[in-house]
Amino acid sequence: MPQAATVHTDAWAAYRALTKMGIDHRPRKGGHGRHEVDGLPWAHTVLGNLKTWLRGAYHGVSPKHLQRYLNDFQFRFNKRWHEADPFPYRHLTAERTG
Repeated sequence: MPQAATVHTDAWAAYRALTKMGIDHRPRKGGHGRHEVDGLPWAHTVLGNLKTWLRGAYHGVSPKHLQRYLNDFQFRFNKRWHEADPFPYRHLTAERTG
């Protein structure tokens, strides 16, 4: 019987059950520096931070406001190295036009 699928995941232990289900599981470790194996370690970091932030700050997200949550996260993520840069209140509260 041929493999049903090939799945590439991180190395989370819970994914080991995929092999028992007949799925070709190929775990890849993330990390930084000498521990980096896959090509997207920052993607794992950013998405992990986003999920933690959404669960902690908002306890869930509705599709109606998802874009605003993502915009806020992007702003905070991009500004993490430039905390002294001012961002006027009028820009924070402005509605998008067009």
